[in-house]
Amino acid sequence: MLLEPMPLGPMPLPTPLAPQSDRLDFLRQKIGCIENSGPPAGKIRFGDNCRLDRTLHGLGRGVLHEIAPASASDGAAASGFALALCARFKAEAAPDRSAIIWIVEDFAGREGGAPYGPGLALYGLDPACLVLVRTASARDSLWTMEEALKCRAAVAVIGEIWTLEKLYGLAVSRRLALAAQAGGAGALLLAAGMAGGAGRLSSCAHTRFEISSARSGGAPRGSPLSGLPLPARQELPQPGLAAWSIRILKARATGPAAGADPIAILWDHDEGCFRDAFPLRFSADASDRPDDPAHARAGRGGGGETIRFRQSA
Repeated sequence: MLLEPMPLGPMPLPTPLAPQSDRLDFLRQKIGCIENSGPPAGKIRFGDNCRLDRTLHGLGRGVLHEIAPASASDGAAASGFALALCARFKAEAAPDRSAIIWIVEDFAGREGGAPYGPGLALYGLDPACLVLVRTASARDSLWTMEEALKCRAAVAVIGEIWTLEKLYGLAVSRRLALAAQAGGAGALLLAAGMAGGAGRLSSCAHTRFEISSARSGGAPRGSPLSGLPLPARQELPQPGLAAWSIRILKARATGPAAGADPIAILWDHDEGCFRDAFPLRFSADASDRPDDPAHARAGRGGGGETIRFRQSA
């Protein structure tokens, strides 16, 4: 047997492995393709020309959405955002779908409290349509949420769970996603106890939102403060329009880079939808502006000057 001599010269280097982050992104994309291959139940709009719509191309129905507070002080803001999503689901749902099922783990209920009736009304939600379920543990909450998502009368199901991280993963989230797809309701998993740690979750959720509270933009119409002049409303320490700063940590429809920058939005109580938050406060109406005697005297006295425009021939 003849052996061919080895070629002279440097040995070729082995192909380097891709960085770990790239490999993880590749695996996540592959897993996302096989997690839930069924067709979505459709999408609804967040609002009228809202940046969330431009980023996510709408809010998916019949899929799993995850919501987590950015810090321990943002728990109420995360709950309010979940309620606002329920209001959007209900606004575009069929007439036979009206129930909103809110499943609360006992510990999460002790930390965050119960929904407030007048607050629900500001979101356009009838408290009579809310089904509140209390569970003893996170395991019971996840099971109850899966069963509730199969109910055809439910328009949305919220699972508010505190001790979530040890039980929640790809297998559990896939069961919730399949139940949401079968029932057609919006599945909102509120990870109340994972403030600032939502990036550690590994799941097949369609989207994942990290919620921070933001400064309100004024009292909503119909509130006791809405009849005051605008400068007075701005000076009073009062709750105004619900506002959030939102980071999109995961979006299967648009890719992982969808939420690089926070999105500032507010809730329009009159229209029942999301709006982009204005970067500046509204200016006061002419009737609300205080008198400026010095300026008025300057206009009437010798300090002012009248300029005539020549008429064209």
